[in-house]
Amino acid sequence: MNFDMIYAGGVLLCLLAIPALVSAWADRRLPSVSAFSICCGAGMVAWAYLDDPERYAPRNLPDVFIRVLAEVLRAI
Repeated sequence: MNFDMIYAGGVLLCLLAIPALVSAWADRRLPSVSAFSICCGAGMVAWAYLDDPERYAPRNLPDVFIRVLAEVLRAI
C-alpha cells in the first residue's frame, strides 16, 4: 500500500466519521468509535504528509484521489 492510498483512506475515514460524531453528540452518547476513527484517519493523513509534505499538501488532495482511483481501476 503506497502513501497515496494511505492519505486518501485517512481523509475518507475522517469524513465518514463526522456524521457518526454528530449523531452521537445529538443523542447524548459517548462518541468513542467516531472519535477513534477520526484519530486514526488524522494519523494516516499525518503519516503520509510527513513522508512527502509537498505531494500531500491539502491543495493536492484532488490529484491524490485521482491517482488512487486510477490505480484501483487499473487493478480491475
